[in-house]
Amino acid sequence: MNKLTQICMTGMLITSTAVNASTPPVDNFKYSVDKFADIEILRYRVPDFDKLSLKQKELIYFLNEAALEGRDILYDQNNKYNLCVRRTLEAVYDSYKGDRKSTDFNRFSTYLKRVWMGNGIHHHYSEDKFAPQFTAAYFKKVVKSIAPSKLPLSKGETVDALVTKLTPILFDPTVYPKRTNQAEGVDLIKTSANNYYGDNVSQAEVEAFYGKMKDPNDNTPVSYGLNSKLVKENGVLVEKTYKVGGMYGSAISRIVGWLEKAAAVAENDKQKDVINSLIDFYKTGNLKTYDEYSIK
Repeated sequence: MNKLTQICMTGMLITSTAVNASTPPVDNFKYSVDKFADIEILRYRVPDFDKLSLKQKELIYFLNEAALEGRDILYDQNNKYNLCVRRTLEAVYDSYKGDRKSTDFNRFSTYLKRVWMGNGIHHHYSEDKFAPQFTAAYFKKVVKSIAPSKLPLSKGETVDALVTKLTPILFDPTVYPKRTNQAEGVDLIKTSANNYYGDNVSQAEVEAFYGKMKDPNDNTPVSYGLNSKLVKENGVLVEKTYKVGGMYGSAISRIVGWLEKAAAVAENDKQKDVINSLIDFYKTGNLKTYDEYSIK
């Protein structure tokens, strides 16, 4: 996971459990929410959540909202087709009028849950692409059964073209088989399914690009490339930085908005300073600022 999308996750984890504060006695509490494939979704008791002040609960809420604003960024970073896949599956899940109790639809629902859990089409641990247990023919049928207005069609794209585009992404095991490939003897950039680099960028080009930035006399170098995507424009490598006004700018602006609300209800000056440092990083994309934030 790119660290840019990890930064706000703490608030998300807190509030995902806190919503269960008003629960029956311990012996009746249901920890397991759902089971599918090799995954079990759990929830946890937070018995003292109701004892928090309103200001503390606001802080948790604002941090959670900041984290949620980064959700689609993570999907897109994991693979350039992830958002299209997820939105297509969700459109079917919400609008399909056929038999929703059939084995195929249950398998379709399980696949969507795996996409939610893995933030894309790859397993959240192994990073291998997981295969649908329904057929490509079923996928085509259910997608074509719903209104085109509900689908994530690009300008001028037809439903048939959308299905044709996504079918190998879902069903062909040789297409994007590994989210992050770490095998020896291959181009790690070109053989990885993630979306941190342009399609025509090689590992050697990446290493040379960032190698030129390094100062051998700098004892505290930044993590070059941490918050950017390296692409080619007119044959020239260009770094697109994730920040307000840059790549993912709209989503990051919303993250900043929620963080500013969080800073306003911080419990103390130290906490407020940490949140404001993170805001500065999102606004500027400056990796030195990120380092300063990380050690506060």
